[in-house]
Amino acid sequence: MTPTEPAIGPAGPRDAAAPAHRNPGEHAVRAAVARLEAAAAGLRAVLVAPAAHAAARAAGASEPAGRAALDEELCDRLVDLAAARAWAARETAPAPAAEPGDDAAAAVLRGCALWTVEADTLRVSAMTGTAPPADGTDGSADGAATTAGQVTGGSVPAAVRAHTRAAALVTALASGPLYDAVCAGLRAALGSRPTGRAAAAWDMADTALSGLDATRGEWVDADPAHSSAGGWVLVDRIGRLTLAVALLSSARELPAAQAELRVNAARRHTWNHLRQPPPEAATALHLRRTAELVDWIAGTATRSGT
Repeated sequence: MTPTEPAIGPAGPRDAAAPAHRNPGEHAVRAAVARLEAAAAGLRAVLVAPAAHAAARAAGASEPAGRAALDEELCDRLVDLAAARAWAARETAPAPAAEPGDDAAAAVLRGCALWTVEADTLRVSAMTGTAPPADGTDGSADGAATTAGQVTGGSVPAAVRAHTRAAALVTALASGPLYDAVCAGLRAALGSRPTGRAAAAWDMADTALSGLDATRGEWVDADPAHSSAGGWVLVDRIGRLTLAVALLSSARELPAAQAELRVNAARRHTWNHLRQPPPEAATALHLRRTAELVDWIAGTATRSGT
């Protein structure tokens, strides 16, 4: 990983002396980013292995074309890592005490970002063909502790854990005041529109955030039995916005040469993750059609409650 680190910024909190804990989620943040770091450590070695070049040639691609495709995928995954580092640095830095009533929103924002970083860790692990690093967190600091705790244990697939945690976060976001507080927190962190090339990333983040306002009625006061079915898209959107905001904020605090790298990462991150339509909740009819498709394609027995 060392050859790529200058291009995506310093690692942040992993290289610094551990400060005193400032919020109950600091350990979870550090652990999640450390897991992504560990998963990404073997990424370059896997992608530049001779077997990769041989596979590209066997598929009929010239070596430069195969190399370029691999480099693009490598860069996208490392940009995700850079975003996670920027967010971790922001989360673990000294900050004024939160205003009264902000704790729940902060926990949900943190929970969505943790969910997103975990998804990136699983994606990188799949690319390298290795098992993801062990998850030593208990979910107690991400707004999803109670529900996620019901399915902990080594026998539970990662996908089950991930979607259970997403369901808990979506259930919390069904509260109008909490949903509004989360969006307000993101808006405040995004700040004013910057000048130069950073404006493109800001615009995409601004549009994505406005989309959360536009689809508020899909999620607030919705029945979690329905909305949780597609709730991971809401969790992912909030998580990606949180990471993008951290990248943009970090660029403002750096000298021009270093800031340009952060801006490039922010532009790529927002393009990769925030240009899709606003997330919409599922309905009872959608769930029934989903069950029918699963039964038809996978040949499973019809499940109760759908």
